[in-house]
Amino acid sequence: MYDHYIFDLYGTLVDIHTNENKASLWKSMAGYMTLQGALYSAAELRKRYRSLISDQCRKQYEKYQSLMPELTQDQIEVDLSQVFFQLYQEKGVEQTSQMLADCALMFRAVSLNHLRLYEGVKPLLNELRCRGKGVYLLSNAQRLFTEPELRSLGIYDLFDDVMISSDIGFKKPSPLFYGALLEKHSLDPNASVMIGNDWQADAWGAHDCGLSCMYIHTAQSPEIAGRLPRGCRRLKDISDVLVES
Repeated sequence: MYDHYIFDLYGTLVDIHTNENKASLWKSMAGYMTLQGALYSAAELRKRYRSLISDQCRKQYEKYQSLMPELTQDQIEVDLSQVFFQLYQEKGVEQTSQMLADCALMFRAVSLNHLRLYEGVKPLLNELRCRGKGVYLLSNAQRLFTEPELRSLGIYDLFDDVMISSDIGFKKPSPLFYGALLEKHSLDPNASVMIGNDWQADAWGAHDCGLSCMYIHTAQSPEIAGRLPRGCRRLKDISDVLVES
């Protein structure tokens, strides 16, 4: 058994499906923002939203690339709160943090098809806490979306810390994201394990930072194009985390 258990979220603990390409999303969001004074057509909003994400990603990469040559652009995480802020600002609309949070929730609600815990997740997290283990979440996600979802699912308070990539600016498999969690809580990598459903971001990302790893394949897992790290445990079910190898 380990002292610290670090979990991925989407595809590992939570079954989720979203669709940001459907026309109804952009029509609804354009109507919502227009009523607040930010006049957008659906097509204009969609184009500008994606352009701002691309611009923010590029600027973040250029800022750090010279200092960290090993950094790749797919390890950069944007903060959508800044994207929504700029969308309003460009239309001359003053906004509050609550207004941005509400806009993000509207966006997520309309794009969301389903959100549910995998069977056995709550008992697993509760059991680890009962055993005195450290339980952490390390998720490539947006704080504006993920924190409300965790609370609605009733698991937010089952983690000792919830670390979201949008807060850090980097995402798995970047060692900068893993390192932020390890450093913040002074976690010993030798006594810690990462559990996730992505063979690169979770398994290899953890391995490259000196962590043990457990891999679970779900419907949301990317296909394994290479191999898992040596010693990485494959789980058939999330409850198998409690089964000693």
